[in-house]
Amino acid sequence: MSQPRTVILIGAGHVNLYVAAHAEALIERGARLVLVDPDQFWYSGLATGMLGGMYESAEDRVDPRALMEAHGGEFIQDWVETVDVGARRLRLAGGGDLAYDYLSVNVGSRVNVDALPGAAHDPTVWSVKPICNLWKLRAHLESRFRTGKSPRVAVVGGGPTGSEVAANLKALAKRHDIDMSVTLITRGDRLIKEAPAGAARGLHRNLRRRGVSIRTHTPIVRREGRSLIADDGSHIDADIVVLAMGLEANPLVRQTGLPTHSTNGLRINAKLHSIADQRVFAGGDCATMEGFDLPKLGVFGVRQAAFIHANLLASLEQIPLIEYEPQKRYLAILNLGDGTALSTWGPLWWNGRSSMWLKDFIDRRFVEGYRRQYDTKANQRR
Repeated sequence: MSQPRTVILIGAGHVNLYVAAHAEALIERGARLVLVDPDQFWYSGLATGMLGGMYESAEDRVDPRALMEAHGGEFIQDWVETVDVGARRLRLAGGGDLAYDYLSVNVGSRVNVDALPGAAHDPTVWSVKPICNLWKLRAHLESRFRTGKSPRVAVVGGGPTGSEVAANLKALAKRHDIDMSVTLITRGDRLIKEAPAGAARGLHRNLRRRGVSIRTHTPIVRREGRSLIADDGSHIDADIVVLAMGLEANPLVRQTGLPTHSTNGLRINAKLHSIADQRVFAGGDCATMEGFDLPKLGVFGVRQAAFIHANLLASLEQIPLIEYEPQKRYLAILNLGDGTALSTWGPLWWNGRSSMWLKDFIDRRFVEGYRRQYDTKANQRR
């Protein structure tokens, strides 16, 4: 009997959750399937609503161990410290090595806090990644609200995440009857630059109406005391800073020695494996697809997932791999924290409660779909 081939999933992101949920197909083909991740999966779609008080932390999480084991695979709760692609081995932070035949890397992105001088070791500076930071930030703010304090908060980054964070910080303060100062800062000339101009103007009006101060054309160069310093020397007072800019792939990707993009994303081809190693697949924020400049949005990782699963199967069977083509249009919905959401689809956009209903439905279905799988298995074993 031939030795089982080992497929290791590094990171419990959108791609690898899907592969874990469809583990049986790989195992039936003689694979040993192992998922390595240090924590639970926190879903980005519900994250800003969690910050704003719409959802609790338990509603935003999926247990990767329960999911993996429900489908016959193995789970190791640990960090991957190094990957030796030459020897096809990886070392765990907790000690020990694992050999692999195929890898699926799905370790996401981080905010490069070091890029802002004075921010890295400042406890008043928070980043939007990892997502659990938003839950910790909410708890921190609520503890201050209970003592009657109203900190001045600045959000750096005028993209979708920064805009949602600013909106939901206002929502959280309103839930506690606190008038909290929130400033949204971007180096660009408008918010959400990849969205239609009308959508950006509507978002700008919504935030201003709710008391968010918006600073455009304002590159931030350092954190100093309780201020942010702009490139023109002006000071923006901020007791708390939330960084929602400068996303780059997890440093583990560069450590592999495989070709990476300027933002550290593993360079992959249309078959979603490294351009230099067909045994290493990657998707989501930690990968950069040749010929495309995809925004770091979960919709791409979700769609890549089925292709990576299919290509892992094809690799085991030694048959041709299939190619993924990124969707040209995608639905993006921003939770504005006031019961409405802003939806965009290519050049189209609309704002209202129906958008929020749709976002809530899609996001809850995503999380509960995975939970149902391992809850059902657990009930069957009883």
